Amino acid sequence: MASDMMAFVKFSDGSIASLLAEGAVAKTATELQTGGTGLNQVSGVSIGQAFQNKVAIAATVIAVKDGTSTAPSSGDGLCYAYFLGPNGKILCNVQGGGGSTSGFAQLHRPVRMTTGVKFFAAYQAATDGASQASLAVCCTDGTCDVFTVLAVADTKTAMLNKDSASIGQALAGKSIQSAYATYNSTKGLNEDGAGVGAFYLESSDGQLKHMFPPSQGNGADVVPLIPGYNTVITQNDTLSVMGTT
Repeated sequence: MASDMMAFVKFSDGSIASLLAEGAVAKTATELQTGGTGLNQVSGVSIGQAFQNKVAIAATVIAVKDGTSTAPSSGDGLCYAYFLGPNGKILCNVQGGGGSTSGFAQLHRPVRMTTGVKFFAAYQAATDGASQASLAVCCTDGTCDVFTVLAVADTKTAMLNKDSASIGQALAGKSIQSAYATYNSTKGLNEDGAGVGAFYLESSDGQLKHMFPPSQGNGADVVPLIPGYNTVITQNDTLSVMGTT
């Protein structure tokens, strides 16, 4: 069945936005616009246009299988979510989860709403096979980005951003403050021990610089942040995943 994605955004003036994307396509960044039955807000409008000049300070996003009740261990889970600016750049990543996930998370940095600001998210149903690996990164200077790839069993595979850039190309010279990692597999990333149990950041000479153990993306709490420990990214660094089946 189709799945819906819902988001809730808190603003600094105390108001809140309800966003919705019905029938979202799995593993695909989908815009969530204003929505929700019986609410005192306009529907079907991008968040920046609907809430001009308000400043978002916290948010959450959930994926729900349409018309069903799904247990957290086997339901749809968050891959990633973010605010997108008018220039096509990610402004700030957003945490969330599946239909049984609760809680709001403070944003990495406040985001002012203007025309052209949009909210995007992606989900995947939990599977026992190879899944989409997603890493949402926030840097100490406020820069945010998301890197994804469909994992291949027993094969090292590079994770790239929406512009097909590697982590080194996209974030050279920046330091990682925090990140969250998702991999919506019921068996985990490396259940037979033949792969690697986390997404891994390497320098050009193959030295490990950081590891990002993923969440299934649909637990009781929002996907947790992984500290970046101010790990500095250089131009030829790579981010990879090696899953197993």
